[in-house]
Amino acid sequence: MLDALKWLIIIQVFGVITLPLAMRLFRNLPDRGYAFAKPLGLLLISYALWLLTSFGLLRNEASTILVLMAALAVVSARLYWANKEEILSFLRGKRKVVLASEVLFVVAFAAWALFRAYNPELDATERPMDLGFLNAILRSERFPPNDPWLSGFAISYYYFGYLMMAVVTKLSGIPGPIAFNLAVALLFAWTMTGAFSLVYNLIEKAKSGQRQEETWGSSIAFGVLGAFLVTVIGNLHVAFDALRARGLGSPAFWEWLDLKKVADAPVTGRWIPTDPPDSWWWWRASRVIHDRDLLGRTSEVIDEFPFFSFLLGDMHPHVLGLPFVLLALGLAMNVLFGFVPAGERQEPPEETPGWLAKASDFVSRALGILRANSLDIALWS
Repeated sequence: MLDALKWLIIIQVFGVITLPLAMRLFRNLPDRGYAFAKPLGLLLISYALWLLTSFGLLRNEASTILVLMAALAVVSARLYWANKEEILSFLRGKRKVVLASEVLFVVAFAAWALFRAYNPELDATERPMDLGFLNAILRSERFPPNDPWLSGFAISYYYFGYLMMAVVTKLSGIPGPIAFNLAVALLFAWTMTGAFSLVYNLIEKAKSGQRQEETWGSSIAFGVLGAFLVTVIGNLHVAFDALRARGLGSPAFWEWLDLKKVADAPVTGRWIPTDPPDSWWWWRASRVIHDRDLLGRTSEVIDEFPFFSFLLGDMHPHVLGLPFVLLALGLAMNVLFGFVPAGERQEPPEETPGWLAKASDFVSRALGILRANSLDIALWS
């Protein structure tokens, strides 16, 4: 309980010190990227730590992370004081959206931390390897981190996602196995809030011609629905598992459906398969596609979806990347919303200057764009 609370407080600190920067970066979104502030903060700190430690300028220590966080806080503080009224006005005007995002994050994190508490073992599938990478990063003073399987060599695998979770682990002082489960809960919560933000912004943009008080309720509701559709809802395999376990459906129907191992699954008389005889029935939902070659031989096709991955509990790169894929989509949406339609631009009177004047005008406009968006370009790079 205390470890989960400590982890949550550290993540909230990342959000607070990054919020002014996130609001500047996502300024074209209706929610100003509020939900992305927390993962953005961890991403920036982790990247700075990785870069400076890889060049041997710093060491992989909690004190180094605190110094980097202080530097980020200074940058955000300057942005806050330069835009204080605008930021406070946003927080007051969008308090319902801010509250909805925070409630969704805390509830999702707490719910999945509780779920992992009932199933905390890291002794199957790819969890031992994931834990090995996390512990290797925690113990390495320099990057690339030491390979946990081959002494004297570096990890020859993409490890940046593990590094981000190791940053929070170092700050919290929580042992690796406990931090592993808290990291899975964090990824679940960030995926929920990231999807919420994207859908909310799409709905708000579509309703931009209406009064704000008429739109926030439906926008938040659709945002929550979007969060559940992305993070919790899976495919229809479970429904067919339930029908099969109940003994419903003819043999011809199951042969036509052609889902792997479902037609041969035992009939339990219940709405879900139970243990005994089939405790891993839910695994089949990640192997829905029954692919065959020209000789009729079955080949393995993996089609995991987010909820399956969170249920399984592997902290693999495709799971570690989920919140940051949503963050990248938020950045793309921010760029899209920032475009001004051609019909709305204030075009200057048509002239016929020489090529030198045209080139000079192009350079001056390009420099103006670079100056106006220098912070964005630096962060994107």
